[in-house]
Amino acid sequence: MAAPTVRPIRDDEVREFLGVQRTAMLYPPPTDRDLELREALYSEQRCIASVLDGRIVGTTRCFPTDLTVPGGAIPAAAVSSVGVLPTHRRHGHLTRLMHRQLGDTVDRGEKAAMLVSAEWPIYGRYGYGVATEACVVRLDTRAAAFIHPATGTPDLVDPKAYREVLAEVYPRAAARIPGHMSWADGFYEMWAGEREIYDGQADEQRKETRVVWRDDDGVARGAATYTVKEHWVDNRPRGTANVDQLLATDDEAERELYRFLTAVDWVATAEVQLRPVDDPLPLGLVDGRTAVLADRSDHIWLRLLDVAAALSARTYACDGSLVVEVVDPLGFAAGRFALDASPEGGTCLPTDLSPDLTVPVGVLSAAYLGGQGFGRLAAAGLVDEHTPGAAARATALFSTPRAPYCSTPF
Repeated sequence: MAAPTVRPIRDDEVREFLGVQRTAMLYPPPTDRDLELREALYSEQRCIASVLDGRIVGTTRCFPTDLTVPGGAIPAAAVSSVGVLPTHRRHGHLTRLMHRQLGDTVDRGEKAAMLVSAEWPIYGRYGYGVATEACVVRLDTRAAAFIHPATGTPDLVDPKAYREVLAEVYPRAAARIPGHMSWADGFYEMWAGEREIYDGQADEQRKETRVVWRDDDGVARGAATYTVKEHWVDNRPRGTANVDQLLATDDEAERELYRFLTAVDWVATAEVQLRPVDDPLPLGLVDGRTAVLADRSDHIWLRLLDVAAALSARTYACDGSLVVEVVDPLGFAAGRFALDASPEGGTCLPTDLSPDLTVPVGVLSAAYLGGQGFGRLAAAGLVDEHTPGAAARATALFSTPRAPYCSTPF
């Protein structure tokens, strides 16, 4: 048996790559239509495979994106399609794939890698940390009443109109709260229903209702899509609206999209997916218990690769300085760094000064967007504090007004 190799896939290997990925994720084999939809997408992305005796046994891919951070954005790699055949697990294929992918990401000048993990224990060993969390907002649409009066106008639109609004609203919504990512124009077409979504979701896509909220000047500032699952009890409607997407450029637009959901006939509950864990909705209701933040869990795992560039790219909550020793067994982010921070920005450079804190790269990655405070990480035994009060100082520097989150899956 030959030694396994890790390499980019060839154009004629997309079906095999897709088949391995789907098998690893417990999906059925790809159809010709699945392949047709994926080929164009995969040709533009960085697909690599672990190959053993001429056969693909493990997969991963990534694509370039801009990750929003406090005060700006950094170039990053969005990682997806990670899988190993069940017959080849525990043979080092995933480790080889991750090492190759991270090396390629560094070579391309991207400052971080990000992914959504199917299981918690997998990616910490490659330097990833939980940078954002997410929850589901479960809204009792019949009982909910808002403190503030209604503003603006909701409007139901077709896929083309929705895509046009989405292309305007999403970048502004993404810049509003750290943790979001940029998307190519083709993804707006898929989200809007103008192009079929891969992985057999076309039927669900056709059932979607698309709503745009416009302010009193007619400017579109929010957009949402939902499907309704009908349910009747004693001949009375108790349907559930499943909201896959709710995007807003500001708090008012977000509130009014939630208000719209309370006006949909035959719906008793709205379940809004991928919401921030500090969603303000309950606080804006007469009875905050009519909106429940449920199913809180990890969402975006982040892996910093260029610490100096990443920490220099964001703004900070207050003035301060910090020397951090970063431990990275893979070597990409290892070193000692001096940060001079302020609300206007930061400067981070390698240094020989004594460290205030020593942290694994995954811990720094978890704290980078403000989603995990250094104080909490220290309480979990993940931070070595050399200077008394340094963890509290770092918590204050890296904190953000709102919890970071990402409103889209990938």
